[in-house]
Amino acid sequence: MRLLLADDNEMNVELATAALDGHDITVTRDGPSALRTALDGGFDVVILDVQMPGLTGDQVCRRLREAGVTTPIIALTANAMPSDIVHGRASGFDEYLVKPIRPEALVAAVERYAA
Repeated sequence: MRLLLADDNEMNVELATAALDGHDITVTRDGPSALRTALDGGFDVVILDVQMPGLTGDQVCRRLREAGVTTPIIALTANAMPSDIVHGRASGFDEYLVKPIRPEALVAAVERYAA
């Protein structure tokens, strides 16, 4: 699968890319570049850190949905309160994974969208 991973934390990027080994992964480090790259299209799944510089993952997700992007979007966040999850779902996220990243949960979430 072709995946977009947007996270500004190097450790999270390394963990996620190791867990998703075998997929074609494009990495961005901030909200504006995540938005531009996702809008270029061609991704099977977009994975967004919620707290990124420039634009939050919520803002990126909302703008993608407003632009008509229907690609599945997975949130990665340390914000695990029920109200955070409700807010994330309202922004348009399809999945909401809580950090620290659990590799098996990330792989399972991505594989739910395999063709």
